Amino acid sequence: IMKKLLFMAAALLTAGFASAQITYSIGYLNSTQDFDYPILSPKDMTYSGFSIGVDDNINLAGDLNVAPGIGMEFSFDKDDDKKYKEFALFVPVDFNYGFAISDNFKLSVFAGPTFNLGLMQKTTGDNDINYYDEDEGNMGRFDILLGGGIWCDIQDQFRIKVGYKAGMLNTCKTDDCTRKTNVLSVSFGYIF
Repeated sequence: IMKKLLFMAAALLTAGFASAQITYSIGYLNSTQDFDYPILSPKDMTYSGFSIGVDDNINLAGDLNVAPGIGMEFSFDKDDDKKYKEFALFVPVDFNYGFAISDNFKLSVFAGPTFNLGLMQKTTGDNDINYYDEDEGNMGRFDILLGGGIWCDIQDQFRIKVGYKAGMLNTCKTDDCTRKTNVLSVSFGYIF
């Protein structure tokens, strides 16, 4: 099943990009959900996972560019007998400015929004929970994250990227409940 998902993800990520200069990437992510609900004690939940994505860096003026993209992220965690799984689609729009350090290295700083759509978020174990079900978790699927970071292009062929984005929307739809998501990511990309 995982091979089929990855194949479908690669096909989806490639669709719609006509440019010859695109970057495919795979990375590690660490997602923290700041959760506050008066009935329960405030707690933060942290999940690790990976992402796959593709973007196209479009020149706006001089060394100023915008890199729209599309990707998928998979997050996992285990606590005793409970297993947490999350699968989401994200669309970053990273405005970036780059400058050459040498002939082989270019450093860029980026900032911008990422639009995130949750496709699946579940906990399985003694008590299975579907967080997007109104009667079980009552969480919203859509979020907008803002942030930035840096990336380094090596020989115009490889990209190492580090970024942090903070969720702007409260994705908990229950009264007196707040949940915001922050994501730290590190990725490696290949530039075509």
